This record gives sequence, C-alpha cells and structure tokens, in this order.
Amino acid sequence: MKKIILILFIISSSYASEINQSLFDGVNTSASLLQIEKDINNTISQKLKNPKLVQLEISTLKKLKQLYEIKDEIKAFEIVTFSKQKIKESEYLKAFYLLGELQNEIKRLEIKNKSIQEKLFALKTKIEKTLPSDANNSLLINQMEYAFYKISQNKIAKSLKHYKMLFKKEFNTFQEVLPRVDFQKQSINIVDNKIDSLNKQSQLLIIDKDSEALRDKKDQEQILKKEKKIQKETDAVLTKKLQTQISLSLKELKHDNQKQFLKAIKQIESDIELLSEVEKEKFDTLSKLLSTFGNTHFNTTSITLAKTELGVESFSDSVFHFMNKTLFVYEEKAFSIKTILIFLITVLIGFILAKFYNNIVDKYRKLNTIKSLSTARMVANSGYYLIIFATFFISLKIIGLDMHTIFLIIGALLLWVSLGLQGFISNYAMGILLKINRSIRIGDYIELDSKTSGVVDDMDFRSVIIITDDNVQIIIPNSKFISDSFINQTLGENIKRIHITFDVDKDMDYSSIQKEILTSLNTSKIPHIKDIERKAQVIICDINREIVRYSLLVWVKHHNSYDQIMEKSAFLALIHQSLKKVAL
Repeated sequence: MKKIILILFIISSSYASEINQSLFDGVNTSASLLQIEKDINNTISQKLKNPKLVQLEISTLKKLKQLYEIKDEIKAFEIVTFSKQKIKESEYLKAFYLLGELQNEIKRLEIKNKSIQEKLFALKTKIEKTLPSDANNSLLINQMEYAFYKISQNKIAKSLKHYKMLFKKEFNTFQEVLPRVDFQKQSINIVDNKIDSLNKQSQLLIIDKDSEALRDKKDQEQILKKEKKIQKETDAVLTKKLQTQISLSLKELKHDNQKQFLKAIKQIESDIELLSEVEKEKFDTLSKLLSTFGNTHFNTTSITLAKTELGVESFSDSVFHFMNKTLFVYEEKAFSIKTILIFLITVLIGFILAKFYNNIVDKYRKLNTIKSLSTARMVANSGYYLIIFATFFISLKIIGLDMHTIFLIIGALLLWVSLGLQGFISNYAMGILLKINRSIRIGDYIELDSKTSGVVDDMDFRSVIIITDDNVQIIIPNSKFISDSFINQTLGENIKRIHITFDVDKDMDYSSIQKEILTSLNTSKIPHIKDIERKAQVIICDINREIVRYSLLVWVKHHNSYDQIMEKSAFLALIHQSLKKVAL
C-alpha cells in the first residue's frame, strides 16, 4: 500500500507545471528573458502558435522588461522639523495632516498588496494545472504575469516597510512635542451658522427632487447642478470646521481633558457623515489617527473611546484589521487569523457531526437494530472517519485552497501516514477483510497456538480481543489472522471433537480398556454427543517398548468447550476410574 500511494503521489505531481522562478529571482533573470524572446521568435518563424497568442506573449514580455528597468522608488513625504522652543499650531497641524497622508498611503499599498497576492494565487493555480506538452496554451504568458506581480509585490513590500518605520518615528515625535504646542483660541459658531444654512438649502432641494417626475429634463439638470454646488460648498465649510475641531481636540489632549476630547471626537464623527465620499475617506483616516493618538496619550484602549460611535467604529476596525492581517503565505495563498478560525470552526463542526453520527449508530445498536457489535463498530468508525476526512477537505476548499493544492496536501498526508502508520493501516485493512470473509465472529472459539486460545469477545479495525479459559484478555492485531494460520473451532457447525490422550502399560488388554471406557462414558453425566454418526471412540495412537498410547475421541457441543482444561479433566477422571477397574 505504501508503494502504491507513493507512485500515485509522484504521478499526480509530475503533471503539474512549476513556477519559473528565474524570471523574478534576480539571479539568471536577464538570461531567462533573452531565452523567452528567442523562443517567441522561433515560434513566429515556425508558426507553432496562434498569432494572437504570440502577440500577447510579446506585449507581456515588454511589460515585464519595463518593470525591471524601473528602479525602486519610494514616495517622498515631507518631514516637519519642530523647533526646540514653542511650536506653532499651524506647524503641528501640518505634521498631523502629513501623518494622515502617510497612513492613507500605507492603507492603499496594503490593499494593493492583498489584491496582488490574490492574483498570484490565481496565476499559480493556472500554471500548475497547465500541461507543458500543450503547445497552444497560455503557460508562458501566465509565467511572465506571475513574475510581473511577484516583482511588484516585492517593490510594495519595500515601500511598506519604509513607510511604516517612518510613520512610527513621526508619530512618536508628534506625541513628544505636544506639550510645547501653542494652540490659539478658536470658535466654530460662525461656521455652524453657515452649515445650517446649507442644510436648509439641501432639504429644499430634496423636496424638488421628490417632484422630479413632474419636471422636464432641463429642470432636472438644474437641480443636479444645484445639488453638486451645495455639496461642494458644504465640503468646503465642513473641511474648515473639521480642521478647527481637530485643533481643539489636540488642545484638549494637551491639557489632559479626556471628557472634552471625547466630546470633540463625537462632533467630528457627526460632521464627517455630511461630507462627500471623497472627503469623507480623507477625514475618516484623520479621525481614526486622532483616536489612536488619544488612546496612547490617555494610556487607554479603544474601549474607552467606544463611548462614542467613532470609538465603536475605531475598535471594530482594529479588530477587523487584526483578524484579516496576513500571518503567513503558503503556496501564494495568504492566511490570516480569520482564515485559520474559519478552518478550525469548520473542522470542529465536522467532529461534532461525526460524534453525532456515532451516537446514532450506538442508539440503533442498543435497540438491536444492528445485532452484531463488531458490525456496529465498523459502521460507526468508518462513518466517523469519513465525515472528518470530508470536513477537512471542505475546510481547505472554504479557506480558498484550489483543488490541485488540496490533492497535493492530501497526497502528502497519505504518504506521511503510509510511512509512519503503516502498521495501523495494515491492521485497519485486515479488520475490514475479516468482516467481509467472516472467518472470525464474536463468540467464536479460536486457537492460534497451543498457548493462545479462547472466545472472541470483541473485534475492531485494529485488533481482536479474546478471553482465554483462565479469563485473561488477549489483544491480537488483525494482521496476524491474515498472515498466520489459526483454528476457529466454531466456524461451521456448533460441534467439535476433542482428543484426550493417555498412556497404559502394554500388558493391559486393548478390548477391555475400550469396552470399560466407552461403557463408563455412556453411563456418565459428562456432556457429550451420543449420536451413532458421532459416537465416541478409543484408538491406539502409538506403541513403544513399555507403554501403549491411547486417545479417547469424543464429540462435544460448543457451549461445553469454553473451559477446555476442566472439560479434559472430567474425561481424564473417567478414564482413570475405568483403567482401575480393568486392572482389578
């Protein structure tokens, strides 16, 4: 079985195309690109491929070459240098907005990196499913695209590392200089009045839009223009207000006024909802950055800020980011805590279903619907492991692993199991064979050798348990019943013949011995078969110079054979008494 699994695993792996790492590892990249260009030209000259496919290969190669020529460029962010004395409010706010831009860039690159990772996984799956022997496939294009995204991913990784280090450094500096910031007194009442006026105009516009069906096309266009104008003015006014609110909230941080800081955060949250989508995204980042700053300053967590809706959103976003953060990448598939939890929960559901199935089988066994205990256990165990195996397979599919990768994983697992647990697998297979050919059943009396015999008490997929005449349990691996011979004394008819051997002096008369023993046997109360076809016999087994060896052959029923020692003892006692009578 081990060899078969190994051969199947090798065959399944041999049909998969491999990723051409030379296109992006930077070692033999130039030579690989040159070879691809030669291959494409050779394909064109010999007309080996579809012209459209060849043109696509040429354009993909050109795109890959251009990417190689682009040096790693990291977007420069302006760094604010604070004075060693008092810091102007404008300088401090400028640094805050720059931090927001930097965080937006990190967020953008992380989203892009995740998208590239998904594309790499999809391309890897395509490549591995493509047969190299197929001349008109898109293997070369997929290989070059894979290299393109792999290089792009490496460039993004370098940029992310730089930006995160820069953000951490600037954020710490931003915190340290807060006590030295000179905040000016500001008011937002005038801005609020302007916002109220714009809100009233917006409400009137909604009424106009509700009656839009009664207006002609020209009026509809005027309403849309007016709506855009009001939103633009609202964005401008709100932007000014939010900038003021951010300044006020930072001022409250400086004076350690947590209550007023939370109040300012709540107001910022409310005003952000009135912005257009583009502006909303920008200030969302700033508000979350402000919340992070507050958490760090007050030495609290997002739970404290959860008193506001913004805090709840900030906390939920933190949890969401933590759950979806990539822990590791396997076979170009990114795995996060969320992915692992989904996998574990699905597997756990499988174990629960398997246990529920076992309980149902056990219930039917107790109701005598399944009379054979060994059959019930075979059905229960087979179903249990089948459900677990199927759930494991489904779990891998749910978390996004393609079928080819799943089969490779299963093949590797089977190979490992066959190498490490070949004894268990062998006994498991032998257990199934024993159930099919029914050479052993619970309740049978079996004999493996002169020292090992007894009644079969239980059978499972690993072993057979027998109870000896001395009430000792012996566990015997299933494989022993296939590789070695054994005696099942109750496999057929529930009757067996036993041999009781005894030695007698050679001068004693055979006919007298035979007559006395058989007469005593027929009149005794020792259980045995007295049929004409199965009558007891006394025969000579061996003769030497001094003694003659006899055997009493007598048929007994199975239920009388559980304790062979006591059974033979009764017959030997009868023979002993009979021999004493003959001697007299």
